Amino acid sequence: MTDLSIVAKVTRSLLSMSDLDINDHSSYVVAGPSAMGGQVSWDRRQVNAPWVDGDITVSRRRQNVTEPLTIYVKGSTQAEMDTRIATLIQAFCQDRYGLQMIVGSANHAWDCEAADYQVTLDTVHFHALYAQAVFQIPRKPVALSGAF
Repeated sequence: MTDLSIVAKVTRSLLSMSDLDINDHSSYVVAGPSAMGGQVSWDRRQVNAPWVDGDITVSRRRQNVTEPLTIYVKGSTQAEMDTRIATLIQAFCQDRYGLQMIVGSANHAWDCEAADYQVTLDTVHFHALYAQAVFQIPRKPVALSGAF
């Protein structure tokens, strides 16, 4: 079985910095088994009438979607790990940014907003200089690139 190559980048144009590679396998690794799916929710306006079964949709629009993304952070020292965590948080807390994920030859990109996040430092991983960062990323419902 062939391994899939995964390229994952966050744009940092609001910070006047180059894109951050969040799956370089030395500082950051995107955790699996899934990352950024194709969820869509509709905001529907419906009407109904007495003595008529069912509702009729008169308008609908796709709502923003919040997707979870887990990233493992590695450092050679605790200070370096803290710096890399801060860099990651800074990238995902921009008011607006692009997130691109290329899995094999499938290119997907989304327009995203500032994410909620949680960083977990348990003693086993902290001793090994690893941390887990989980981001809840609000994104526009229509992808910039890709089918979803």
